[in-house]
Amino acid sequence: MSDLIDNNRFAPPKAELVEPASLAEGPVLAGRGLRFVAVLLDGLLMSLIAYPLFFVFGGSSMFMHPDAAAMQDPFAMMRAMFVAMVPGYIVVVIIQAWCLHAYGGTLAKKIMGLRIVRTDGSRAGFVRLFFGRGAAAVLPSCIPLLGSLWALVDSLLIFRESRQCLHDQIADTLVVTAASSQGASLEATRAR
Repeated sequence: MSDLIDNNRFAPPKAELVEPASLAEGPVLAGRGLRFVAVLLDGLLMSLIAYPLFFVFGGSSMFMHPDAAAMQDPFAMMRAMFVAMVPGYIVVVIIQAWCLHAYGGTLAKKIMGLRIVRTDGSRAGFVRLFFGRGAAAVLPSCIPLLGSLWALVDSLLIFRESRQCLHDQIADTLVVTAASSQGASLEATRAR
């Protein structure tokens, strides 16, 4: 008789409902591929914001109507390009800073469902994200010659088991899936 019950396709399922082990253990590390796509998407989104502002604030005149005198003075041309680039960079920094504060990740990380948290799984604060993690990733890259080496080493360290780049390790952060880190959101922090 029990054989009939076991083979009955209309019988209710006998599966046990348990929380997945990965969610019970804490935040799930983001995949390297997702992080790579998020970096590319951030670059694309920020370019779509910064480049139009560059042309609005004088960049177009350098290409459409170049000044012959400015072409002779490279420092004047660099100064004009810098002045045209600054408004776009300011807007990009404001957008990314707001996303870091409100969400715990850049705009692309939000879109990709990723979040930056402390290594213990708690919410990473704005100062840690912007000045610790961001500065550790960006400022050394500005050093001529050594900056390229820094950026390469920083990026390649993601292939370790911890999946932390050097700037993550310096700031004591991890990039995780947002679904596994609900307690690290700004709303969850405010609710406490």
